[in-house]
Amino acid sequence: MSNHPQLTLSLDTAPATSFDSFHLDTCNELVHSAVSAFVRAALDDIQLYLWGDAGTGKSHLLMAACDFYHRQGYRVAYLSGDLINQSGSLEGMDSFDLLCIDDLQRLDHAAEVELFHLINRVRAAGNKLLFAADRPIDSLGLALKDLQTRLVWGLVYKLDPLTDDGLANALRQEIENRSLYASDEVISYVLKHFPRRMNLLKQVVDTLDNVSLLEQRRITVPLIKSVFGEAERAELAGRMR
Repeated sequence: MSNHPQLTLSLDTAPATSFDSFHLDTCNELVHSAVSAFVRAALDDIQLYLWGDAGTGKSHLLMAACDFYHRQGYRVAYLSGDLINQSGSLEGMDSFDLLCIDDLQRLDHAAEVELFHLINRVRAAGNKLLFAADRPIDSLGLALKDLQTRLVWGLVYKLDPLTDDGLANALRQEIENRSLYASDEVISYVLKHFPRRMNLLKQVVDTLDNVSLLEQRRITVPLIKSVFGEAERAELAGRMR
């Protein structure tokens, strides 16, 4: 059992919102640049679809796009895939300058017609649409083929997981951002014993940051073992499947 039962790991923390805080790697630099250019009107397209495995940074980029637009004084809206299934949730969404819809793979068939008409209205108004899902458009299993046609009208990009070097660099940067230090041994241990997804690893770092501050201890492998026992690590891995 962990020696720190009062310190729990939350999997629900909102993703970071800045383009600058997105961890760049050879696998995602092009997509990061494309989304950044999309919201800065450097691209003529008014619609963009991101897809990739969970934890690759899709929500981060959608939040960053919303943050950028909001700071420019524009009206933005962010909807989850579950939310757009609720009756009436898409009403008036065409009035926003930027509409982001995340986790589109959760879309119910009953909501497909409403989303189809919303896309038409948003495009007619000249506003921007940014979608994200964990699979390509033709794997969404859409019953309304006209909706699938609308989704492929815009730009489509895939986000790949960070490479081994990219993940190690990102983890080290998250630790250093909290004014902490971690040896190569610590980085290797975390990447070997925890699920290799950046959104989860950030939570691991947050927990270690709290422990380090409370106990005035450096982040070491023994400290990590005392905070996250085998049972805790196994539970985390199971919850990410």
